[in-house]
Amino acid sequence: MRAANTIYLRTDSDATTVISPTVSASGQATEQTNLSASYTVDAWTGASVDVVTAATKAISERRNEGQVGLAYDNGTTRLNTRYRVSYEHDYESHGVVLGASRDYAKHNTTLSFNVMGSRDLAGRAGDPVFAQLMLSYGARAGLSQIIDRRTVIDLALESMVLDGYQASPYRWVAVGADGTCGHGAPFCVPENVPDLRVRNAASARLRRAMGEHASIGLDYRYYLDTWGVRSHTVEPVLSWLPGEATTVTFHYRFYSQGEASFYRPRYFNFDDADGYLTRDRKLSAFYGNEFGVALDHVFAFDDDERHLDVGFRASLSQLVYQAYVGLEAVNAVEATSLVGLDF
Repeated sequence: MRAANTIYLRTDSDATTVISPTVSASGQATEQTNLSASYTVDAWTGASVDVVTAATKAISERRNEGQVGLAYDNGTTRLNTRYRVSYEHDYESHGVVLGASRDYAKHNTTLSFNVMGSRDLAGRAGDPVFAQLMLSYGARAGLSQIIDRRTVIDLALESMVLDGYQASPYRWVAVGADGTCGHGAPFCVPENVPDLRVRNAASARLRRAMGEHASIGLDYRYYLDTWGVRSHTVEPVLSWLPGEATTVTFHYRFYSQGEASFYRPRYFNFDDADGYLTRDRKLSAFYGNEFGVALDHVFAFDDDERHLDVGFRASLSQLVYQAYVGLEAVNAVEATSLVGLDF
């Protein structure tokens, strides 16, 4: 049986703060079957540039999410399923994941395959009639290969189809003027983006042990979608074991993204991007850097059957926007604490 509590905190220079505690538990139902459950609360407040330039008030939100999972493992074949439900006062989401993996070549090769789907219903505060549906479904295939006694590589391909409402009911877009609704734009209209989006990604992960007390790794991910967004993510990792029960991990992450085909910093008329209008900075061109460190320590009790797992992670990051009116960069601090008990 394992029980854990995690607390995540993020604050940034764009006047946004997120606090997210999670409690989780898992245990063996039978020798080969595991049950798990978790509950998360996301509480965030913000008066970011998205809010200010749309001439709306600061926002405070809280999201509640629950997950339950069932897994089977006979040492060679693994099957798992997970159901997720989350609620906000104006949003409801249900998701399911089904997965399977199997070892080959004396456990040196592992093939995995997952399918997933979700149903999201967006509302708008103060408007009981507004209800917009989005369905998403996709699959992920993976290969894990042990190269030698010190080296392992993971490869994955993933594709997701999002079909339905994908705009924000609270995001307004200026047409004309300087690109912001709060500075006298002649028109300020609701965001409008395509209903269909197909996301594709390919990733590779390499890990190599450097002696008995250290390992290095390198992750790379390439992403593209039918909205014209392309991105690259590179993340080198260094792990160090100063003691048998302690692990220290350092990571650096670089992210670079191009803008969506219909994104414009300013829309001068309604035909600028075939009728699509957005102020979503996640669809603009930007790049980011992140530096992080994590510390994990396991305390063993006298009976050797119980273990207390304590962890802490912290990171500093910066996103630099290359063409977004009203915002050039966001600096953020993130911290996560973990306490888990195995008994």
